[in-house]
Amino acid sequence: MDSNTNKKCMVCGSTDISTFLDCTDHFITKETFRIDTCRSCGFRFTANAPAAEQIGAYYKSEAYISHSDTHKGLINKLYHIVRNIMLGKKLKLIRQLTDGRRLLDIGCGTGHFLNYMQKNGFTCEGIEIDQAAREFGIREFGLKVDSPDMIYKKDTASTYDVITLWHVMEHLYDAGAYLSWMHQVLKPDGVLIIALPNCASLDARYYGQYWAAYDVPRHLWHFKPAVFKQFVSQYGFKSVKVKGMPFDAYYNSMMSATYAGKKGAMLQGLYTGLRSTVHSHGKPELSSSVIYLLKKTL
Repeated sequence: MDSNTNKKCMVCGSTDISTFLDCTDHFITKETFRIDTCRSCGFRFTANAPAAEQIGAYYKSEAYISHSDTHKGLINKLYHIVRNIMLGKKLKLIRQLTDGRRLLDIGCGTGHFLNYMQKNGFTCEGIEIDQAAREFGIREFGLKVDSPDMIYKKDTASTYDVITLWHVMEHLYDAGAYLSWMHQVLKPDGVLIIALPNCASLDARYYGQYWAAYDVPRHLWHFKPAVFKQFVSQYGFKSVKVKGMPFDAYYNSMMSATYAGKKGAMLQGLYTGLRSTVHSHGKPELSSSVIYLLKKTL
């Protein structure tokens, strides 16, 4: 279902929905979009997002880094440095969770994560909606990458040891359908890893409508940890652990400070990122972005 047709909460089913705030697409179009909240469970969603067949226009920018791989600008340069650090951390995390080596990455972008995992002994496949990013991964790294319309054509037998979605679930119009499908193709002892922005973080609350990780209209769903756990439980998953993403508070805060027109935005963003990081120390459910480690319950 398109997010702009939601009349009730997709997490708890309540119809007690109210407007939370209006956000601008600072990244590309400067259009304004409304975020609504469920007053029963606290779930937030972009209420007037474009239909799925129209959303592609909101990704058409060289600055959309997971698709373009651009190095232009300080923040994008920092992104690449951090990405390379995080590749090793992701490998270590996955090796701690499973001895299996068959991995599917949904929303794999230009394929750098899959390429790294492939070099470290994993059998990898990817799903990516953007054709140019898909072709980059195939051409540059020799990856097996399909478009999303291939998902439901795949064998539904238990196939994968690990399925990852690194900041992807919030983009999926049919998030529930993806969870149902992933439940089918994940092995009984497999692990599902989902990373999401956390609208309960200190930086989210500080920047409000300017918080970069609301990223309307590309981000359709805006989860807090307790709400996300409730959502995935409907599809046969339980959260066995949550972890914070250590650099996201700084990235999100620097982008947010820029959007808000703060004086000395980079320094101000770094300071707020530090505050958010300290605030969430030992409490990953308060991190700017949260990694959920999920197992099947059925």
